[in-house]
Amino acid sequence: MNALLKIKTSLSGDNPSRSAWYRYGFLALILGLFAFVLYHPGEHCLRGLIVPVMLLLNHLAYQFRWPSRLAFAFRVIALAWVVGGCIYLFIH
Repeated sequence: MNALLKIKTSLSGDNPSRSAWYRYGFLALILGLFAFVLYHPGEHCLRGLIVPVMLLLNHLAYQFRWPSRLAFAFRVIALAWVVGGCIYLFIH
């Protein structure tokens, strides 16, 4: 029962063990990745933006606290982007 409770609380999204350094540091790293991709565009510039957008949406959805409806919307959009992005990357 205790293990089930630990799993449930770890999946709830409100993880107090994550520090602000992690949340905002990783956000800065993701934005730096965006800047790098936009500053050095290749022949597949849009394809290079799929992974940074994936990282950004998942980081915003799961590492920050939002009102419940907004958190649900972020998580649905993040999941849809991961599925759509993977299909696009592996098909094309």
